Amino acid sequence: MPIKAIVTQSVDDLVRCINLSSLLELSGWPKPGNVHRTKNFPNTRFEHFLAGIAAIQPNFKGFCETVYNSVKSEKESFSSIELGLFFKESANQMMKWQSGGNVLLGHILILAPLAAAATICLKLNMKKIENFESIIKKVIEDATVKDTVNLYDAIKICNPGGLGNIEKYDINDEKSYKDIINDNINLKKIFELSKEYDLISNEYASGFNTILKEGLPYFFDTYDKCKDINSTIVDTYLKLLSTHLDTLIIRKAGKEAALNVSKIASDIIKYGGITTKKGLNLTVKFDKELHKQNGKLNPGTIADLVAGTIFCVLIFGLKF
Repeated sequence: MPIKAIVTQSVDDLVRCINLSSLLELSGWPKPGNVHRTKNFPNTRFEHFLAGIAAIQPNFKGFCETVYNSVKSEKESFSSIELGLFFKESANQMMKWQSGGNVLLGHILILAPLAAAATICLKLNMKKIENFESIIKKVIEDATVKDTVNLYDAIKICNPGGLGNIEKYDINDEKSYKDIINDNINLKKIFELSKEYDLISNEYASGFNTILKEGLPYFFDTYDKCKDINSTIVDTYLKLLSTHLDTLIIRKAGKEAALNVSKIASDIIKYGGITTKKGLNLTVKFDKELHKQNGKLNPGTIADLVAGTIFCVLIFGLKF
């Protein structure tokens, strides 16, 4: 299916796409190493993710409505969007409504600029994919130092381990807040500094290149072939995992472990993914092996990219 233009017609429909993207990513079976409908972690259950997803939907609705009402032209600054404040408020609600810890900060970070860009495209009737790509970049470029400060607050609320190995602006160093302000480190700059260590940071630094140039076309092509939404979600996850080392695994278990996980994902894709008997059997086995480590080998960052990919395929017209 050619990817041409956003088909959603209202802010409410965009919010439905946001909600569904998180729900579908979570429920994909068997996404190896993740919490999914048949697997939990010792302290984090499938139901904790459901509670987190439900908790942040009012935040997304309010966010999209604010963006829609405030933007008048693509030439104006988008700094009034206040991405960082959205991160902080959503993180608070996500943690408040369940006891499984940080279940969705990655979804919040990935979906927010995509949702903002889609809302602006809707408001300005600029719905071609080229418009969407350029507006995403502008949303990120126009974000402010205040957004970075609020991002750090959101990370502290969730305590997920920071943004990788940033030395000067370490999340655990109280001096970092002062340095961020003095050095004028806006969101684009902070994510640029951490892009080598964190896949979400790399999306911000690249204009969401992995989601838009890899995940989105692969998802559409795969669904066109198999017509099964679950298989498409899992195979897209495996495809992205085969080509990108999961930075959450690197932080928890080291680069060699991440390389091994990506190699196995690549082998499964070569066998045809989970739409083939061989591929499905290998994936179920892969999932069991990763879960033996109780979350240490969880490709959670790839899962966040899949959520963003699903949001994009929904707004560009996928029906299942």
